[in-house]
Amino acid sequence: MRHVLLSTALTLVAMPAIADQIDTTAPVRKVTLYPWGASVTRVADLSAPAGVHEIVIPGLPADLDASSLRLSAKGASIGAVSLQTGRALPKNPQKSEEITAAEAEVRRLENALAARDQKAALIEARAKAAQDTITFLLGLAENDGANLGDIAGLAGSVSQQALQAHETVVNAEAEARLAQQGREDEVAVLEAARARLEALQTPDEDAQTLVMSVETGAQPAQIEITGFTQNASWQPVYDLRLTTEEKQLELDRGLLVSQHSGEDWRGVELTLSTARPSDRSAPSELEPWFPRAENPPPPQPAAAPMARMKAESAYDDAMVNVEAVVVETAQARMMGATVVYDYPAPVDIRTGVDALRLKLDSQQLTPEIVAEAVPRRDSSAYLVADTTNSTQQVILPGEATLYLDGAMVGRRGLDLTAAGDDLKIGFGPIDGIQLERTVPEEAEGGRGFISKSNTRKETSVLKIRNLTAQEWPLRVIDQVPVSTQDDLQVDWSASPSPDETDPDGKRGLLVWNAPIAAEEEREITLTVDMNWPEGKDLLNGTN
Repeated sequence: MRHVLLSTALTLVAMPAIADQIDTTAPVRKVTLYPWGASVTRVADLSAPAGVHEIVIPGLPADLDASSLRLSAKGASIGAVSLQTGRALPKNPQKSEEITAAEAEVRRLENALAARDQKAALIEARAKAAQDTITFLLGLAENDGANLGDIAGLAGSVSQQALQAHETVVNAEAEARLAQQGREDEVAVLEAARARLEALQTPDEDAQTLVMSVETGAQPAQIEITGFTQNASWQPVYDLRLTTEEKQLELDRGLLVSQHSGEDWRGVELTLSTARPSDRSAPSELEPWFPRAENPPPPQPAAAPMARMKAESAYDDAMVNVEAVVVETAQARMMGATVVYDYPAPVDIRTGVDALRLKLDSQQLTPEIVAEAVPRRDSSAYLVADTTNSTQQVILPGEATLYLDGAMVGRRGLDLTAAGDDLKIGFGPIDGIQLERTVPEEAEGGRGFISKSNTRKETSVLKIRNLTAQEWPLRVIDQVPVSTQDDLQVDWSASPSPDETDPDGKRGLLVWNAPIAAEEEREITLTVDMNWPEGKDLLNGTN
């Protein structure tokens, strides 16, 4: 059993003794959904005589955070408030309007169903009476007491009356079938009404009950209750549709929302916020750093193999722990102003079902379409759309589905892209543009790769063949090593010379930009020469 007392944001006022207890409901009207968690606002409408009442709102979800509850009232003053779980409330001497209306609806539907069944029973009784008449007439016709002179008249009379009786049976059975049409629908509506009444009268045992003392005036009052639940989330999803002939890129923005609060949200006003109330709100704190310079410890005797392995393992474990702390504090987080989206229409979000996808809007971007070739890594060029975020809004991180000329070609994640930032999106390989990187033999019979103790020279050829029937804007990217030491000398040459070096600050990258015609084959020769002092080893970095 749990009993939680809440302090409201309002000033508590002294109130006279409570006059009565009123059960009511507070349906969810507004939801502000965060990437993790949701602020849920409920509204309870009161129409009660002026005075002090104990308002009881049962059926609140078990995950409702008591410390997050905030209450406000229009046309009423709120006194003591408690959120209760695990104990039965005292019997309610006065039914709420919702329960009264639910009971009346159940009675109305029961009476309507009974009237339908009565009508069908009367029709069936007519059919039964007609069938009995037929049986009687047939028995009368077979009576041995009838003389021959009456046979003709009796036969004609029985035939006429039997025909009328059969027609009555046929018509009655047809009317009975019509009377029964729609009965299943009425039964389903009645069962739903009974279920709603039962839910109002006997809330879930795991649910919570909000009890408050409220003083109302002569006019109807309204109480707004806002609380926080952890069991809800939203994330952006995107469809990117590129049409190469029109050179258009359409960005369809959508939302995936889900919640497991334990109750359905019906017809709510939905706001989506990029704020993260579940995350910490303050930056990390640094403690003073006091380095010390001390004499090194005396050399230790060599440890036995097993002891050395244990020591190394302990050292590795310590380093893993240190790295884990660094990774946790260095996680990327959103910075800047909070972005808020107001969904334009009321939404239904059921609890515990698959995520609901909602459409946000569509934006038109202006792409530059190129065939990007990286012969060092790939065997074919890729179709790439270079564009700018011209939506005047930030593009939030999310999963994107890619479509090229109407066909789905893949999925990828979109990074956070501020308004005006560049956006580069790949739409799959262009199989007709083939790539090859080779190290050819030299004229003297040697190889294009020469390595000595302190020298390394490599000549490579990048080959691009356009086997398609159209011209493509082509971007070829390769790299040369970058020296960060004075005694490591790196020289390179390329034919033809690259159009860009170190693009976007990426040192060592080379870029060639030029269209490639249909059926054209192109070669780029790249030579790299590295020299370093004798006695040192060359350690390759990432290439």
